[in-house]
Amino acid sequence: MLNAKKAKELFEKNQKILVVLHQFPDGDTISSSLALSVYLKRQGKKVDLAVKEEIPEVFHFLTNGIKIRDDFLLGDYDLIIAVDCGDAQRTGFPARLEQISRIKPLINIDHHLKNSLHKIATLNMIDTEASAAAEIVWDLLNYLEAEIDSKIATYILAGIYYDTGGFQHANVTAKTLKIASQCLRRGGRIGLISKNNITSKSPSGLKLWGIALNRVRINANGIVSTYITLNDIKKSGAKSDDTSGIVNLINTIPNSKIAILFVETPDGTIKTSLRTERNDIDVSVLARLFGGGGHKKAAGFTLESNLKSKIMA
Repeated sequence: MLNAKKAKELFEKNQKILVVLHQFPDGDTISSSLALSVYLKRQGKKVDLAVKEEIPEVFHFLTNGIKIRDDFLLGDYDLIIAVDCGDAQRTGFPARLEQISRIKPLINIDHHLKNSLHKIATLNMIDTEASAAAEIVWDLLNYLEAEIDSKIATYILAGIYYDTGGFQHANVTAKTLKIASQCLRRGGRIGLISKNNITSKSPSGLKLWGIALNRVRINANGIVSTYITLNDIKKSGAKSDDTSGIVNLINTIPNSKIAILFVETPDGTIKTSLRTERNDIDVSVLARLFGGGGHKKAAGFTLESNLKSKIMA
């Protein structure tokens, strides 16, 4: 595996390790980070996880009983690992990571295209063909001859399940299915994952989905869009993470080329999610124009508040 030997050396040399998840954490960054942290802790390492935003409630079944920090001090760690972050900005700690990368090793584990995080990392473990960062972590753990028990298998399976939309997206490969099969053999709990990621919706969450679906528009170019405001979230009694999955649903509309979801956030910006299932469209190109990133068929970016009136009109 590419750079696995160097990663092993860094793990062996360093005792205090921080694993950084990306902002607006999804199932892949959460699950991949947890799988890696379990292995490292079993090696006697002191491991902390950090994320700028709260873990969405839908993923609490994965993080139950696990402390995840929302901040950290540079001097507390010997080694930093960024998992599935895509970009330094998306970590929520861009300036701090750039500063710490000058004096301490930084490992970048990702399946996004090369970006600013790639430039400052000591070691890049990037595979853009992987359906999820969980695939890369799986390969790394196998190289390290880690014991893949039910806990780790469930984490890896959850990361893949989320980033492939339950094995429905075009990023699913033969390797993806092979890894999923091996996780199942090792006790990966796909029923638990499916129940919590896909079918577990609160009444308030469903009301929010109803608001978004009522606003769906499709233009002559096949662009499907909808939006959710902070007031919508408040009125429905839902939470911000209840928006997860809406963009995938509207992307199933016949004749849809690109699906776009705009969500107003508490900090006054607009989180924008893009999806497509077309092979001739790359939504990551559009995302990068606005300072975001992602994959060919799933990407996102953030709009500043001064654009809100144009989007929400």
